[in-house]
Amino acid sequence: MTDLLFEIGTEEIPASYITPALNQMQILFAGLAEKHRLEMHSIYCTGTPRRLTLFVKGLPQKQESVTEEIQGPSASIAFDKAGNPTKAGLGFAKSQNVDTNNLLIKKTPKGEYCFAIKRIEGRETLQILPDMLTEIVKSVSFPKSMKWKGNSLFFARPIRSFLALFGDKVIPLEINGIAAGRCIFGHPFLSGKKIEVSEANWDLYKRLLKQEKVVVDMTERREILRTKITQLMSPYGTTIDDEALLDEVTNLVEYPNAIECSFDEEFLDVPADVIETAMKEHQRYFPIKKRDGKLLNKFIAVLNRNESNASTIIQGNERVLKARLSDARFFWKEDRKIPLERRVEDLKNLAFLEKLGNYYDRTNRIVELSNFISHRLINCNKLAIKDAELAKRAALLCKADLLTQMVGEFPSLQGIMGREYAEWDGEEPSVATAIAEHYMPRYAADNIPASKIGAVVGLADKVDTISSCFALDLIPTGSQDPYSLRRHAFGIIRIIEEHAFTLELKEVFAKSLNLLPMFPENPLHSHPKILTELVPKIKEFLKDRLFNINIEKGYRYDLVNAILNAGVGFDDICDFSQRLKTVSDISREKWWFGLVTVVERTFNIGKKANSMGTVNEALFAEPEERKLWDLYKENEATIRKQIDDKKYKEASEKYCSVFAKPVHAFFDKVFVNVEDEKIRNNRLLLLKEINELYSQKVADLSQIIMPDDKSPKSLIPK
Repeated sequence: MTDLLFEIGTEEIPASYITPALNQMQILFAGLAEKHRLEMHSIYCTGTPRRLTLFVKGLPQKQESVTEEIQGPSASIAFDKAGNPTKAGLGFAKSQNVDTNNLLIKKTPKGEYCFAIKRIEGRETLQILPDMLTEIVKSVSFPKSMKWKGNSLFFARPIRSFLALFGDKVIPLEINGIAAGRCIFGHPFLSGKKIEVSEANWDLYKRLLKQEKVVVDMTERREILRTKITQLMSPYGTTIDDEALLDEVTNLVEYPNAIECSFDEEFLDVPADVIETAMKEHQRYFPIKKRDGKLLNKFIAVLNRNESNASTIIQGNERVLKARLSDARFFWKEDRKIPLERRVEDLKNLAFLEKLGNYYDRTNRIVELSNFISHRLINCNKLAIKDAELAKRAALLCKADLLTQMVGEFPSLQGIMGREYAEWDGEEPSVATAIAEHYMPRYAADNIPASKIGAVVGLADKVDTISSCFALDLIPTGSQDPYSLRRHAFGIIRIIEEHAFTLELKEVFAKSLNLLPMFPENPLHSHPKILTELVPKIKEFLKDRLFNINIEKGYRYDLVNAILNAGVGFDDICDFSQRLKTVSDISREKWWFGLVTVVERTFNIGKKANSMGTVNEALFAEPEERKLWDLYKENEATIRKQIDDKKYKEASEKYCSVFAKPVHAFFDKVFVNVEDEKIRNNRLLLLKEINELYSQKVADLSQIIMPDDKSPKSLIPK
């Protein structure tokens, strides 16, 4: 077995491009190796800003030989009655370059056919690799690519060299006039040397590069940086708190190093979030904080070189940051001259979406929707009456900071600066907090708003965004989601769940859609399109998100479907989550399969019932149906009360204990599909009533996938 070492040497690639490109290279090579019948022991990709490297251990010298069967004409056409090849058979053998002795007859679903048996000899791996590696180079995609030396090759940055070794042999590869060889290059500033690699040896490759000031292994480079940064932070009692930034700077350097710098203390009167954003987003610096989290006037800069000229490097970084912080301090001073409330009117000059007006119109919708949601929550004791006015105030001001110079310079601070300016203006602390929180969660792992006021305004904001986009048919497709509607849906679900808000999705989205300018609000009737088309589409979108979110939480897919497809549905997300948790818990109980059987069997036959009409006791002809109906009447109110009180476990256990045996006895003794239509439909209605007592309000257990060894009789409790 022989190893492969392949390096694409480039001009400096953006840090965010590197990891996705390496992942693509690994997937592409694995797929091509399988296609070409090349087994391997392992595959590893790593890189730096100036090289993308693929190392494959244990490739064969030659691909595996195979025997292939190729179908030809039918046997009756390929051979005569004596079994000799006809002209058609001889022609087929010639076209496949095989002897007629290698033709045979095989049975197929369409009859007997002639097949040519061909042995395809494996090619030398060294002959296959050039095409494989060329395809990889041309297939790796980037957010933005460049072309040079003609139009035949696009890549993130111009390619300058290829290292391509199979064992100790150079792979005969040339792309866009660049021929592969056995040479690589050291660090551009600390070395600049051309290095010859004798063989495809991973340890040798790493060692040669390290001698020339390049740490090529990404994991090793990250840990070196982590150690250096931690050592610089430890005297202040703090550690790295931003792993994403560490990942990014790892892909900015080849020679990992770090140095401590400082800035004037006078800049600490600027909000800490501003200083951190200027450091991280603009310069990729690591802020240094005290043990209590308070920001110090110090930071750590990551270097791509040694400390031979440390004082100059420190001065350069400090000078750059000073310019940034000077701008920020100016913005902070100037922005506070105009209160947020006075900026609201100017939101008319900031466009939102075509046909949906401007941010002033959007703000008014968020205010109305926040008020609507607040009063729905007040009605169910989920929000204090005084909080409704605070939510309206926060909603009025929540977008005003978009017009500040600070947010113009640092867009990621929207909401956060709104909080800072609101506090300066003397707004209620809860209002200021809600302005910052209403954007949360900003990403998948982010927190949700901690305050109920922030949660209300956050819901209103996200609901308005989804309603607006669906009204304009800007619906996510595949991986495309330019307006982050999936993230907004995720936020809505998490906020409702974690704050235990009782809200009806249909009602909230209908209200939101009615506020849009293309649907002038009618206090008596919604626009027909809202209830018949848009709300169902939005609910289906949220249903998909609910399904995916709960699968990621570890719930079984059939349990999630059972709760989603219950008659009551998922309009109340908080109730949906409670039912899912309960049903998941009881799925581990001994009586679970008995419960599933009752609901499933009554559903399968009850669905045939005429939906009109009620059970008529006068039509009962068998004692088992009379007994089943009496049990239903005796226990219906109790079970419904338990369900209404959200005692889903107690209701499930009661339902199972009451109906499991009688339903089984009913199916054993009573023939449902009798000729008499009235009796037949009456029996179907009885079973439908029993089924819907549970499946309408708790879970449609007909969705449950039961193990093969669970027969209906074995599921009935003793």
